[in-house]
Amino acid sequence: MKRKLLPLLLIFALLLSACSATDSTKSNPNTLSEATATLQKEMDEIQTMLEEIGTSVSQSPASDEKAYTLLNEKLNSKTYFFDILICDAESNVTHVATKMDSPFIGLNLKSINRHPELFVDTPAMVIKANTATDDTPYLYASVPIKNSGWVIAYIDPYTFGAKLSQLTIGQNLDLGVIDTNGTNVYTSNMTEIGKNILTDPIYSNFVELQTLIKNKMISDAQGEGSYTYNATGTNEPVKKEVKWETVNVFDSELRIYVNSEPGAEETATADGELRQFTVEELSWLDTASAFIYDEFTNLESLTKTAITAYQQSGESSEAFSSALAAISKDSPIAKNVVFVDNENIITNAYPTYFKGISFDLYDKNIPAISQNKQPFITDLTIADHQSPATQLLAFVTPVEKDGKIDGYIVAQVRLYDFAAYLTNLERVGENVNFMLVNNDGTILYDGDITEIGMNTYEDDLYSEGTLSDYIHNEFKPNREGQSQYEFYGAGMTKIIPKRVVWKTMTFMWNDFKISMNSEWKPAE
Repeated sequence: MKRKLLPLLLIFALLLSACSATDSTKSNPNTLSEATATLQKEMDEIQTMLEEIGTSVSQSPASDEKAYTLLNEKLNSKTYFFDILICDAESNVTHVATKMDSPFIGLNLKSINRHPELFVDTPAMVIKANTATDDTPYLYASVPIKNSGWVIAYIDPYTFGAKLSQLTIGQNLDLGVIDTNGTNVYTSNMTEIGKNILTDPIYSNFVELQTLIKNKMISDAQGEGSYTYNATGTNEPVKKEVKWETVNVFDSELRIYVNSEPGAEETATADGELRQFTVEELSWLDTASAFIYDEFTNLESLTKTAITAYQQSGESSEAFSSALAAISKDSPIAKNVVFVDNENIITNAYPTYFKGISFDLYDKNIPAISQNKQPFITDLTIADHQSPATQLLAFVTPVEKDGKIDGYIVAQVRLYDFAAYLTNLERVGENVNFMLVNNDGTILYDGDITEIGMNTYEDDLYSEGTLSDYIHNEFKPNREGQSQYEFYGAGMTKIIPKRVVWKTMTFMWNDFKISMNSEWKPAE
């Protein structure tokens, strides 16, 4: 789970190109036009790619290895691709780009009412939750194959949007995309992706925003306006200015926008020691830690219940199957849950279509990497490219019966789904940012979506000056502490001093470090 997402030199280049930026969208005319051109280019490339796949692969036999190789190559050409599949004229799945989804082959997607908007005679795109039981949003792109079926790509909106958001670095602008139904295709608030601004209850108190969307943004290909909505990262309503353009995609349109809000005055200067956290402020870190640990212990409790069901009723029992399903349904940090036997084969699972698959397809042999009888955490990926779109955390718990290990319960969660749930931490405290880091330095959560999945110990972004000194001399070796470092402030406009406090929490014999930083005013 280590990658180079945004090297420091690139950030410097972006900052230099935007050195005259202010807080107004009107002062940054190139940001929106550049983002529009980037989005248009990506969408055109996706449609062309899917059409080429349809021409090359559609006549291949189901499960054909050459077809799989081509699909997987295309899958790995874009970091935001989650999966690519081909359906025949009856909507039966014939090919998939990820071997872990091979059980889909032969499945009739129309029969399970799987996004009927995609099975039409023209190119189509829709953003929807994955399934009724898995509310992870995906952007689905579909192109018809003449008289043959469809090619469908699953696009991860988190990864895709984070790529776009890099264009606003240094400008105190927020970038987003909606479709012409008013649904968020991308927004910097991860929990709002896939939600419809006109109908979702979270927007019911923001009539001005809904009116702007309904009367102007949906009907007008370009324009500007203002509305009131919560400030970025807070629940405090502020007035925002917005400007939008249109991208033509898959016989439909998307509105891409940038907005600005009244920027807070700089709370820190380049000189002087920052004040210490107050007792009340330090309690916010404890609150955030407790929130995360509660979910860890909830997952642990549900897993123990499943182990008891296995010991009492057996591997193939309805009781054990129901207990695995309960882990997925009742823990927000678990999605797919499987039981892996000592031959590394999945013999029970939720969803059930994972049954019978070898865990070797994840390039992981669970029995081989197990740590005796102790639970452990490992990382997985479902594709060849390492990006948060395809990275998973796996919580592995040995299942013991009659003094020996019979297998392992593996609860998986996508890195971005985990981070999306942890956006609830934004409600804790004021003017602070939380970060959760795994024991290998991977950022599992940060208020800035572009940093999720980066590695604090290895990525170039964190390798300079006082920030690097803090990470390697204080944060990494010490389980808790307070310190100060210099890094980019809100909006990534300039480097300023920040006060930070951190502590370590342990779950399944893995250490997680949670930190809280803020741009406090200098001490008097």
